Amino acid sequence: MANFRLYYFSEALRMKVGVNVIIPENTWGHSLADRPEGYRYPVLWLQSGGGFDYTDWQRYTALELYAAQAGVAVVCSGTYCSGYMDTKHGDFKYFTQLSVETPKVVRHLFPLSENPEENYIAGFSMGGYGSLKWMLRDPEKFAAFGLFSGIKNVPEILPEKEDTEDSFYMFASAFGDRKNVIGTEDDICYMIKKQKDAGKIFPRGYMATGMEDTHYQENVAFMDKYEAMGVEFERIIDHGAHNWEYCNKHVRQFLEWLNIGGTFRREEE
Repeated sequence: MANFRLYYFSEALRMKVGVNVIIPENTWGHSLADRPEGYRYPVLWLQSGGGFDYTDWQRYTALELYAAQAGVAVVCSGTYCSGYMDTKHGDFKYFTQLSVETPKVVRHLFPLSENPEENYIAGFSMGGYGSLKWMLRDPEKFAAFGLFSGIKNVPEILPEKEDTEDSFYMFASAFGDRKNVIGTEDDICYMIKKQKDAGKIFPRGYMATGMEDTHYQENVAFMDKYEAMGVEFERIIDHGAHNWEYCNKHVRQFLEWLNIGGTFRREEE
């Protein structure tokens, strides 16, 4: 694999940010130097959980191996404790940096496809919320989305008034209270209805939650809610907790489920 840890100056955040980019090569693929002229890799935009960063998927899972087997490039981002928001307090534009600025930067530097049929998005925990939010801004820019215990619509679980207790410290600074985000582009259910009413075609979906997960009941409830709103997805209820072991299992299954064909790779000898 070619594994790049990229630092660039973010105009949106006015500071340095990090991104990890994986390009498949070695046993299951070809080096960057060998690829056909003009070839652009299919790409998975992969988000981490709240409080984690862009390095965690590489450090806690076998993501590089799975990406090589699938022949897909992976861009890993993380927005720390921002809740995948342009924050309500301080207006730190983490979501803009993630979803607008970073794709422009990495596509300028690396041979990544812009074809919607070759772009996929997924995330764990809070990164699942961020992935849904990003996808719903323009569903027709992605071929599939995956949520690994990241299924909740965060605005619906916010308190009516800002709560700065430890359990809500992230939400207070990022979202404020519920009225700030319900009925906006940060509200998943609002955006599902808006894009469905606009006739948008939604990508294939994959939603997984483990029965031992502390968020299990909420995840299943939101699966039911999204399904009732007309979102079609593969529903996976299995065993597993809210941890990296579960992520490792499901990022592999998600890539296998995508069944990406026609990529520039060679089979294992």
